[in-house]
Amino acid sequence: MVSQGNNITDDTQRVAVRLSNVEIFNVGQAFRLDRYAIHFQRNGNMSESFVKSSSIHLSFNRAIHIQASNYITIESNVIYNIMGSAMFLSDGIEVGHVFRGNLAVFVRSSSSLLNEDLTPAAFWLTNPNNIVELNAVAGATYYGYWYQLSNRTEGLSLLTNPNYCPNRQPFGRFYNNSVHSTGRFGVWIYPEYAPTISGDCNDTRPLQATFEGLIAWNNNKGIEIVMSRTIQVKNAVVFDNADLGIGYITA
Repeated sequence: MVSQGNNITDDTQRVAVRLSNVEIFNVGQAFRLDRYAIHFQRNGNMSESFVKSSSIHLSFNRAIHIQASNYITIESNVIYNIMGSAMFLSDGIEVGHVFRGNLAVFVRSSSSLLNEDLTPAAFWLTNPNNIVELNAVAGATYYGYWYQLSNRTEGLSLLTNPNYCPNRQPFGRFYNNSVHSTGRFGVWIYPEYAPTISGDCNDTRPLQATFEGLIAWNNNKGIEIVMSRTIQVKNAVVFDNADLGIGYITA
């Protein structure tokens, strides 16, 4: 299922997708780029769009892939047995999404066209300015929640937004999420994240990012923060992880 536009700055809401109480299974075409179970592609503002109370299972190429589209609500879904990442933000320019109350189970590696799918995450987040709350991850070959924040955008968004730095954007929300039984990290913040007030690449005014209420157990590592600044882990319950509970890497 594909929703595709041509102008990511177009806020006229000419594109809207509303899915609820839908079962999507045996989907996604392995080894074919952009053939995902659900794909929002370059639609700009989609604040009237949502995927709610639905299930996606047995996908051979990710579950929900969002590229250069903003303000979509992904809520109360069950996502099971996915090759590649379950929820995936693509270019690093995607903001304003709400990921709430979703359950992702058995997210596994795929030797597809992209390196990202070799080390997938249930939530692959390339922009921090999104709301991630009340979700649960149960079993993944690599990562539960990966904030994979670069110093530039990717894909076509690099051409349209060459001076945009995802790793400087203000933080949205991470609240009361859980993760267990992952092969690597429950939560991984890598590479460097240094949120600023304006999000401008040259802004040096720091802004705090708070990861609150995480429950992480039976992972290789609970939560690891790499070369980042002004990040707070608050009210976390982290136990029975193989290598470490909460770690901060400076180099």
